[in-house]
This record gives sequence, structure tokens and C-alpha cells, in this order.
Amino acid sequence: MILDRVEEFIDSGGGERDDETFNRLALDLFVHQVEAVPIYRRLCELRGVDPAGVDHWSRIPAVPADLFKEGLGNNGGVVTFLSSGTTQGAERPSRHVVSARSLELYRRSSLAHFSAMVLPDSPGQMSVLVLGPTSATHPASSLGHMYQFVGETFGDAETRLQAFGADGTLDLDGAIAWLEEAAATTRPVLLLALSSTITALIEALRTRKLALRLPADSRLVDTGGNKGGRTLSRAGILKAAWRFLHIPAYLCIGEYGMTELLSQFYDDAWRSRWSGDLAPRAKVGPPWTRTVVADPTTLAPLPQGERGILRHVDLANFASVMAVQTLDLGVEKGHGFDVLGRASGAEARGCSQLMSVLCPL
Repeated sequence: MILDRVEEFIDSGGGERDDETFNRLALDLFVHQVEAVPIYRRLCELRGVDPAGVDHWSRIPAVPADLFKEGLGNNGGVVTFLSSGTTQGAERPSRHVVSARSLELYRRSSLAHFSAMVLPDSPGQMSVLVLGPTSATHPASSLGHMYQFVGETFGDAETRLQAFGADGTLDLDGAIAWLEEAAATTRPVLLLALSSTITALIEALRTRKLALRLPADSRLVDTGGNKGGRTLSRAGILKAAWRFLHIPAYLCIGEYGMTELLSQFYDDAWRSRWSGDLAPRAKVGPPWTRTVVADPTTLAPLPQGERGILRHVDLANFASVMAVQTLDLGVEKGHGFDVLGRASGAEARGCSQLMSVLCPL
């Protein structure tokens, strides 16, 4: 069965980017998803795409990310991941319905790629501080589940998962007190934060004229997102993390993820440095994903170096739709891609007009 084969591929580490096996699995999964997901089958029919005639993963039709607002996934889902609304509007969030089997695969695949990108040096158990949601506080957050997986798997007895409340409030006093205690030890700290919450922490430290020296090998994972308030730029976060937390830039790892995907992408700054391959900082996905930079008007792949909108193929989405077209601007860079923001009005209109023709639902 194709779902068993996909699970085996992911659990094996994706064959270290085995392109031939990935392509074969993606094509077989495409056939399965066209049969299993009526709304996806309709999109393919509107495009005149016969699965039998598709011979490469890059030509698999992608659903617009907005289609997840209709609710995509297994009808027997145990959880429905909802987008936060920070980029798409809270009034009608994306809804990714996840079955028990998919949730367990999400856990295994998230931990595997997190370990490869954030912990390539195998630092052992770390003291984890979460400045963001968890599955306990935000059960409908895919990011919250990922944070929970990481904290429970890689955290020690001093790990704190509740610095961010169910109402979205951040316990800055508690977080700073925890960090002060951690700075007095030798165990590395793993700090998981939204861009807005790490900014709030840094500004609180600045106001208090407090600069902490966290233990060697401590690291920050910035997962983006803005839950209100000011947000420092990426360069600003890198500089402030060194000044106020003593975390060097190469141990500040940016994450890119979305409700519509069950895989995450991470900066390869630390992994490339650890392996001796000093490639430019770029977002890299696990071996069971592929990313295309597409023309926003035609959706055709663009030559390397040209700016376009990102399209992802994620085998971990085996119970919904694996090919997802976003409105995130990006460009190929190093071994992965760089995210440049959201499409402008003109770019978004070009893509949206085409999508409305392809899938007038």
C-alpha cells in the first residue's frame, strides 16, 4: 500500500535525498490522492491532467494553500490544525484535518528533521524553554504540537513548556528568571520562540539592562510569526541573540512551516558549519520534500536565482494533498531556498486569477 511505503521512506530518512525513489513514491501517491480526495480530483480534471500522463513529481498539480480553508485531510481526523491567521486572516483559517496515523507520522518526521538541522552535533538532553504555543495550550496549532514533540523528546527535567499561555500571553518575568537560572549551569539551552516572542524577550532584557551568558552550545530556533507587538528583523534577532543571550548567529536557526504542510524547513547555518560545508544560509526541507520556485502568473518553474512563489511537495501530507502552492515569495539559494516575504498585490492577483480558473470552488 502506498501509505505504508511513504511511511517506510520517511522513517528511513528519505534515503538521503534519493531522487528516484522520491519520484516514484510521489507519482504513486498522486494517483492515490486523486482517487481519495474529490476536491483534488476536480482540480486535476479542470486542468486536464491525467495522472497516468505525469512522469515527474515537479509536474504534479498543486492545490492553492487557500483550498485548505475548505478543510482537507482524513475525515476520521483526531485533530484539526488551524492556521493562526497572521498572514491569511483569522476569520477563515486553513483547516488541515489530521488522522491518528498522520499525527504519529508528523511526530516522527518532525523530530527527525529537527534533529538533523538543529542538533547535528548530538548535544544530548538540553534545557528547553518554549516561548510559543504547545499542544497543551493550543491543541489546534501544528506548531504547538511540534514544540511539544521537541520539548518532550530533547528536553531535560528543567525544561519549561508553559511560558506562553492559552490566551496568548507571555510570562516574561518567569522566562527571564528561568534563563537566569539556566545561565548559572553548564547544560545548553534550547530556546524555541516565535519572532514576536523572542523580540519581546530581548526588549525586556534591554529594558532591564540585563545581558545573560547562556551555556556554550545553547541555541535559538526562531519559527517566525507575529502574535502582536514589534518584531525585530532577522538580522536584528541574530545580533540581539548574541548580545543578550550569548548565542552566536550560526546557532540561531530560522524555521519555516505552515499549517498546510506536515514538514518543516530550517536554516542550514549550523548543520553546514558542523559538517564543514559553509553554504549560504538557506531553508532546507527533509528528504521527503521538494520545493519549486514558480512564476506567479504561469506557475511554471523558474530558473535558479529568479524570484517567484514557492510550491512544496511534502510526502508527509499523505492523507491530504502533498503538492501545495503558496503565495510566499522565495528564491533558490545554496542547498535550499530563501523566503522573501509574501507576494505583492500584482503577484498575488496573477496567481489568484489562475487558481480561480483552475479551481472555481
